Amino acid sequence: MSSVLILAGLTPQNLSSCKLLAPISVVYKATISDPFRQPICDRCAGNRGIEYTTQPGTPISAGASGVVSFSGVVANKKYLVIRTAAGRRLTYGSILNSDLHIGNSVVVGQIIGTTSNMLYFGVRESSALGDIYVDPAKFLNQNNQISSRAVLVSGAGTSFDLVGPGDRDSAC
Repeated sequence: MSSVLILAGLTPQNLSSCKLLAPISVVYKATISDPFRQPICDRCAGNRGIEYTTQPGTPISAGASGVVSFSGVVANKKYLVIRTAAGRRLTYGSILNSDLHIGNSVVVGQIIGTTSNMLYFGVRESSALGDIYVDPAKFLNQNNQISSRAVLVSGAGTSFDLVGPGDRDSAC
């Protein structure tokens, strides 16, 4: 007879090499209005991150610890970029308010600002060809931390980690 466990908030260790905290806590209502769509070329159409529809003033959480490498306005929208120890750049766009400046250190889970009626969240990684945009969902718990889901686990040979803000890889 095999055992079956239902574990809420747990994920297999090999889900991703580096987990990120979702930019919007599950206690706030936010929906993905435009998922990541890889462009076919550098200047081609696509969505280089995830866009969430939010209530204005929703707190934004830092996905990982790092240092603010950009804070400013691009095309009339406020952006904040955090460079992590692993060299990733986490970009938060359409921010309503943030008191952070270039050079400020942040820790995973820290409130880094508030949203307008939407939030853009993107992840860039360094490669031999330069920075590339990658799908942020692959780094988020269960590819979607906006809704809580139970994970059905069958068998005793699987190893699991609780993925909470304090348990994230600080080098992400």
